[in-house]
Amino acid sequence: MSGTAGSRTATPSLRRRVTGSVLGLFAVLLVLVGVLVDVVLGAQLRRDLDTRLSDRVTQAEQLAQSGAAPPVLVSRLQGQDIRVRVVTADGDSYGDPGLGPLGLSSSPPPPGPAAGPEADPGATRPSGAPGPPRPGPPGPDDDVGPPTPPDATSSTVTRTLPDGSQLVLVADTTAITDVRTQLRAVLAVSALVALVLALVAVALTVRVAMRPLDRMTGLARRITAGDRGSRLRPDRPRTDLGAAAASFDDMLDALEDAESRARESADRTRRFLSDAAHELRTPLAGITAVAETIGSRSTDDERQQRRAALLLRETRQAAQLVSDMLDLARIDGGLALQRTGTDLAGLVATEADRTRVLAPALDVAVTGTQPLPAYVDPVRVTQILSNLLDNARRHTPADGTITVTLERAGDEARVTVRNTGTPIADADRERIFDRLVRLQDSRDRDSGGAGLGLSIARGLARAHGGDLICPPDGDGATFRLAVPLGAASG
Repeated sequence: MSGTAGSRTATPSLRRRVTGSVLGLFAVLLVLVGVLVDVVLGAQLRRDLDTRLSDRVTQAEQLAQSGAAPPVLVSRLQGQDIRVRVVTADGDSYGDPGLGPLGLSSSPPPPGPAAGPEADPGATRPSGAPGPPRPGPPGPDDDVGPPTPPDATSSTVTRTLPDGSQLVLVADTTAITDVRTQLRAVLAVSALVALVLALVAVALTVRVAMRPLDRMTGLARRITAGDRGSRLRPDRPRTDLGAAAASFDDMLDALEDAESRARESADRTRRFLSDAAHELRTPLAGITAVAETIGSRSTDDERQQRRAALLLRETRQAAQLVSDMLDLARIDGGLALQRTGTDLAGLVATEADRTRVLAPALDVAVTGTQPLPAYVDPVRVTQILSNLLDNARRHTPADGTITVTLERAGDEARVTVRNTGTPIADADRERIFDRLVRLQDSRDRDSGGAGLGLSIARGLARAHGGDLICPPDGDGATFRLAVPLGAASG
């Protein structure tokens, strides 16, 4: 066998493959869209915050040019999560005390009552009252903690105003982080819901798309069951499924034509065998009669007697072969059975007695002699039993035993014929029913058959709706006939 003929076609599940591919692609798209939305929204929020800070810087520059005092700058600029600190040119600091120079957060001031414009930019002092000492730049002996940069939740802008003062704006970005976190959660939940809905939608879509393949499968099964005339007949044969369906129809047409030709050839062969068997039976009957006449005449020529006996034996074998060929032709053409109510126990007893007469040295035992009526063709059932017992008689050694068992099993009758002797190998238990097959041990003896008896017996059994099998037997050979009891079983 070539490599191409022996290779196996990969047949993965199209439903699972298409569904998995579509869902995988959809999941990738959802991830990309989610990342894009998160990045774009984050950038937009950052731009909005930068715009707010830029507006505050512009406003501070305008106020400084108009001569507004630092407390006024602080009160006008702070708010909306923006912290403000103004350090004048001479070192005075106004606004949020938690912001150090250049927007660096310093240690908070010690607890105590707040005083001065730093604590309340809008507060006023009585006229002539001395103000609190104005803080200057920290000296080397001041106990001030090291400045630390703003944390990751803030954005700082530092500008020098036209009057020389320094403006520090710190915007809180916690709201932006919270919005993006909530957005990511919403996107994740939405993606999961979308994947579930997509799975349902894709499964339904694939099921609809696979209907042509399901129809092809159903058609193949109907054709296997015997509906040979069914076809797919695609409406669009140029599509992928249409081309497959058209090729499938072409294959069925070719197979049906080949089957029709084979059936016609088998019919011609069967008719030839039947006609030839009919034509040969007449001359063989005449030859048999002449051989019997020659053999019955008394003569002193011993050689002449042997020749007459040989002629009679060969003529009878030829007549049996012609009869078997005729039976096979009838079975292949649909054998017409003449069913009638019959007692199977009587048929079994008659054939057992016949075997005892033909082989007196053998022990033929029958079990199950109770009447067992069945609606069968008695002539054909007798022919089956005769073939089975003749086969057992030929293959049972001297002083061997043949056992015939008749029993009822549900709605069928079973006749088991077993003989002692050489067992039938497992590889031959089915091959023995083929036509013109004789096992090796039967070729070494004058079996008198052409290897058609068991094939005819099985064909007759199946014509009754039953079967003939050869169960395993390690001590001999066993054949079991099963036929339906039919209307006579009641």
